[in-house]
Amino acid sequence: MNVKLTPKLISQLKNNYIVWFETSNQYIVISDTLKDLIEVYLISHSQADFITQLHIDFNISSAQAELYYNEITNVLITSNTIVNPKSQQSPIPLTPKKALNLYYGFGDTTMSINFGSQSIKNLIHPQFAHATIEKPNAVSCHFDIYKYGDSLYLLKNGAYIEHYSISDFHLLQGRFAVELINLLYDKQEADWIGTFHASTVCNAKEAIMIIGDSGNGKSTLSALLMASGMDVIADDFTPLSAINQEVYRFPSGISVKEGAFVILEEIFSEFDQFPIHPSTSKHVNLKYIPPVNDFENSILHLPCKKVVYVKYDAAVSSTLKKVDTDQILATLIPESWLSPLATNAQLFLDWLQNLECFELQYADNNFAISQFKKLFEAL
Repeated sequence: MNVKLTPKLISQLKNNYIVWFETSNQYIVISDTLKDLIEVYLISHSQADFITQLHIDFNISSAQAELYYNEITNVLITSNTIVNPKSQQSPIPLTPKKALNLYYGFGDTTMSINFGSQSIKNLIHPQFAHATIEKPNAVSCHFDIYKYGDSLYLLKNGAYIEHYSISDFHLLQGRFAVELINLLYDKQEADWIGTFHASTVCNAKEAIMIIGDSGNGKSTLSALLMASGMDVIADDFTPLSAINQEVYRFPSGISVKEGAFVILEEIFSEFDQFPIHPSTSKHVNLKYIPPVNDFENSILHLPCKKVVYVKYDAAVSSTLKKVDTDQILATLIPESWLSPLATNAQLFLDWLQNLECFELQYADNNFAISQFKKLFEAL
């Protein structure tokens, strides 16, 4: 068989396994049985050899073995296919005049962003509006973000970073977020295990990551937890370092949807004064709640060994239960960026081994808050 189809890394998660394919940077969870079948597949010399071995080792019929052969072939080929090849560098078009140039401060780090238009400004600015400052004496970094033709361009200190189709503006937002954490912590892309589509809360000792499907209230819950004395270290974008396997602060505001306004305006005295922004991805209005502390007065990174999958449902009884790690991977991985480096992939698998995972279904906000307090107390 083709040894090039062999997974680069494999790690056991209780009764299942998670495997990583270097070519595609793809992770898949497989059962113990499927792992055994793949191992037979990879050492077999032909389809006939595979079918014979399955009959000898597992007493599987030829017809069923042929089905397994075809399914495994499809899985391995798909998992070794590059899904999103990196775009080619484009000639840098002229940058627009600095009509929409704003400055932001995060402790000792300052940056300026030249937005090509008001609509492009709306893609980035609202979540960092709380960090807007007057023009400083010196700027740590300058970004240009503008439209040319059918593409959005990102430049850093005049150097081309990447460009994206206008319809893929979320990729621009994600890349800018990575450039920002690199700037804040003097790191490079290779220094991160990944960045997760997750909100993360913390106390002075540890962080807890909150994941969930879109619309399940991650950010609203984060705001409620912040109002209850916890700190939100990241909202919707949580970076995990390869240096120390800790999560790092991402200094954005907490984005909350219009459906939560009534609840939150009773808790945050200045909520009515926060501007309303239309969502860039959905037909809904948003507000951004600023962080409680300034960046320079905040804890910047902490270990994270707990992940909670949350689901708000007014019709269910509120429960918190422990679950196996593989049960949260279908939510944790797909919308995240994970490093394509083998060393970082191994660190990610090692990090998963030490996780405690929970599922929180709740209809009562006070119940959810009390459960997080208990999780922080259980050190």
